[in-house]
Amino acid sequence: MLSFFYMIRKMFTTKTVIVLLILIGMSNGQDKTLLNDLRIDVKQNGVFLTLQSSLPLKIENITGWVNKDWFYMTIHHAQGDTNELRSMQLLQPVIALENTNAEESTQLALRLKEKIENYEFYLSEDKHTIIAALYYPSETVVAFLDQNKSKIYSRYKLNSHLRSVFYLTGGALTISGVISGDGSDRKNTELILGLIILAGTYFYDLLTQ
Repeated sequence: MLSFFYMIRKMFTTKTVIVLLILIGMSNGQDKTLLNDLRIDVKQNGVFLTLQSSLPLKIENITGWVNKDWFYMTIHHAQGDTNELRSMQLLQPVIALENTNAEESTQLALRLKEKIENYEFYLSEDKHTIIAALYYPSETVVAFLDQNKSKIYSRYKLNSHLRSVFYLTGGALTISGVISGDGSDRKNTELILGLIILAGTYFYDLLTQ
């Protein structure tokens, strides 16, 4: 009997205990959900964040809030790859990004130049991708649309030199048609073409102002 206990004691030496602790630690580490590969997509109505997870997530473990110009997202039972997340290239209006890990959760904080009024969280079908939709206020969206509309119109707006050429050409043809007209019912091609050019240039210029 004593020899049996001696064998058991010999098996559980200090080295054995250390190895067991390391294996247990590695096993626990493998169960940790790691978050990385953040992608930022800027849209007219807001900013969309896509974050990849090493293990499936639950939507109820994701929370968020807004504080002035910062947006915070906390994912429970997960850890963020801090080095990768902090070193990623930012896109306007995102001007700063922080990642902080706690024992049972990780927090992602983004500072934005534009105000965030509302947000929503989604998970992909396989639960490995988080999508955070951050929405601008309605007045900001309207301002962006008006700005883009002005840019589109400005692309097609006639420059002053080209506009002058069309007006001069149309005017010259109109005057020439009036002078050369003999008062008959025949179509005066120069007069008609001149009036078309003048009217077309005027309305095109009016619409693209």
